[in-house]
Amino acid sequence: MARRSYAVHRWLGLVVGLQILAWCVGGLIFATHDIAWVRSEAGRARGDTPTVDLARVRIGPAEAVARLGHAGAVEQMVVRPFLGRPAYEISQDGNTALVDAETGAVLSPLDRDTAVAIARADRAGNPGIREAVLIERDPPSEYREGPLPAWRVDIDDDENTHVYVSTTTGRITARRNDPWRRFDFFWMLHTMDYRGRDDFNHPLLIVAAAAAVVTLASGFWLWGIRVYRRRRRRQASTAR
Repeated sequence: MARRSYAVHRWLGLVVGLQILAWCVGGLIFATHDIAWVRSEAGRARGDTPTVDLARVRIGPAEAVARLGHAGAVEQMVVRPFLGRPAYEISQDGNTALVDAETGAVLSPLDRDTAVAIARADRAGNPGIREAVLIERDPPSEYREGPLPAWRVDIDDDENTHVYVSTTTGRITARRNDPWRRFDFFWMLHTMDYRGRDDFNHPLLIVAAAAAVVTLASGFWLWGIRVYRRRRRRQASTAR
């Protein structure tokens, strides 16, 4: 019985050992990667919070909506700063667009130069730009479930930072860098969700976790048997 138990324990250890190692290495990565570093906060520009200069707002809300040419009801409208000037952000029939509050020009969808200007303003030191790519479908895994269409602006820095900018709202929807990619890779190994990477309730993870528990429990049990047998042998030798 014990010999069979040792064999089962060894095979379980072989099967789940690599996954246990991945969990441990992932934990080390999570512990050593500061979340601000992962989120590209370290390289962001710091300054006063942008404000809206109401004196420059010359287009009324009704005219701003009319500039869009849609007859649908307005769901939400705000005036916010946009690259140093005021802009209306208008949500209408599930769509969102920007209108310049000073000139009335429709700003959405954003062109490449505007997206680059937004990304560059987000980073400290006015960095260079390697590339700007418009993504309309099939986003990369680092931007999974991110709103589309969006511009991916590649910053020329040591951490290969990508800044994603929505073409409709002009807002930054994600920041990705090499620390984030490392973190995300080991997060995938940690969750064993090799597609979405965020599901903790799928069968593969449950089976692996259960197998790991059985492996550890069987190891403690076998260790206890060995200690017990050694003690019995010592007692028997002493009695002689």
